[in-house]
Amino acid sequence: MEVTFTFLCDYADNIGGKLTAVGIGFDTIYATAVPATHRSFYAVISLRFSSVEVGTKGIGVRLVDADGHDIVPAIDQQLNVTPPPPGYTYRNLRVVFGLSEVRFENFGDYAVVWLVNGQEASRVPLKVAEPPQAPTTV
Repeated sequence: MEVTFTFLCDYADNIGGKLTAVGIGFDTIYATAVPATHRSFYAVISLRFSSVEVGTKGIGVRLVDADGHDIVPAIDQQLNVTPPPPGYTYRNLRVVFGLSEVRFENFGDYAVVWLVNGQEASRVPLKVAEPPQAPTTV
């Protein structure tokens, strides 16, 4: 199994194997105060499985704080990896999980952690920070 990409975005959907995403690749959520609740965002991963890796795989996503503690309930599901089509030696599968009404208690570092069969496959950093200050003019 190979991770071909992961990202966070404002919206994503995977209809008919075609991924659609908006606001791709942010890594910071700005808040004027904490605790802060972020209305919604999406975590996306693309996985490439070889022809010998068919079968059911557990896939999950965790949103963790800097100490590794879950800040929302874990999201887990089963993914059925079927044999690749004729002429291919691999199958690409894309998984989209939506996270809504996420409450961040503190400013600082967080991460979205992807697990495949209980093992970390990818980690996407996320920061909650105060908005940048506008430059002052003299």
